[in-house]
Amino acid sequence: MLNRHNKRSWNTMHKTITTAALLTALSFSPAIAAQEFMFTYSKLFYQLKSNTSEGHDDVRLALFFNDAKTGKACTITKAWMEKEEHYEEFVIPGSQELPLPLDNNLKSANPLVYIQVEDNKQCNISLEVLASNPIESPVALSSLIELKPQMQTMLSEIGGMFSSWFMPEVQGVIMTFNTIEQGQVKVSNGKFVDIIDHKAFIKFESYNVTDTLILPTQPDKVSPWLPSS
Repeated sequence: MLNRHNKRSWNTMHKTITTAALLTALSFSPAIAAQEFMFTYSKLFYQLKSNTSEGHDDVRLALFFNDAKTGKACTITKAWMEKEEHYEEFVIPGSQELPLPLDNNLKSANPLVYIQVEDNKQCNISLEVLASNPIESPVALSSLIELKPQMQTMLSEIGGMFSSWFMPEVQGVIMTFNTIEQGQVKVSNGKFVDIIDHKAFIKFESYNVTDTLILPTQPDKVSPWLPSS
C-alpha cells in the first residue's frame, strides 16, 4: 500500500481550471463501487479534450459528481492523483467541480485519479457544458444569446459525429444558484423569472434581445437549456 503522506508532487498538479458556471450531463460508470471512484487520467483527459480546441472560448466542459436522484452536485470529500511515488491531492472548490488540470505530460504519465464523495448518496460522474466566465448582474440578454452557437458546437463535439442529426437546438440557458432555493430574476421589461429549486430557466424566445436581467446574486452555473431538459 502506498504511503500517501511521503510522496513527491508533480509541479504540473498546481495548474487548475478556472471554475465557472453552466450544464448538460453525460454520465458514465465508476470503476470502483460505493462512494469511491477511480479513473485513469487519460480517460478524464479525453472527456475534457474539447476544452483545448478553438471556436468556443466562452464555453467549456466541467466534471461533477451529481446525485442520481436530484441532479445536484454531490460533495467531494477528497480527490487525488497518484502513480508510484507521486501523489497530489486536489483542492475542491465550493462548486464541487473536479479541477482536473489538462496537461500532456500528465496524459503521458497517466496516473490514477481517485474521487471520494459524501456517504448516503448515489453519485454519477457528469460532464457539463458551462460558461467559462462569471456572469455578473445586470447581464444583457444579448450576451447570453452570444453563447448559444458556442454551446451548440461544444454539445456537438462531445455528442459525436452524427449528433447534429438528433441534438436539440440550444434555446436558452439555465442559471443555477446554489445559495438560493426559491427567488426571482428580474427582467428589464418588468417581468420576473422564478428561481425554483435553485434554477432559473431563461428561454430566449420569451424576451426581447434588448432586455437586461437583474440577478439576485452571481449564478454558480450557467448552462445550455435544451427543449428536452
